[in-house]
Amino acid sequence: MGDSEKKSKKPAAKKTSWFKGLKGQFKTISWPTPETVGKQTGAVVIISVILGVLITVIDIVFRFGLGFLVK
Repeated sequence: MGDSEKKSKKPAAKKTSWFKGLKGQFKTISWPTPETVGKQTGAVVIISVILGVLITVIDIVFRFGLGFLVK
């Protein structure tokens, strides 16, 4: 029983130091400005729409092309 008590104390100390380290790391993060987030979000949305349209056009072309070849 004495050994289990010693083991239970060590993980608590490790968790505490882990949380302290995590808190220290969060202080070093350089967060982007709202302008940067807006620009990057806009770029992602635009690229996603362009790729969606491109994939749709390619799908339609293949569908009609294969339909033409099968008939």
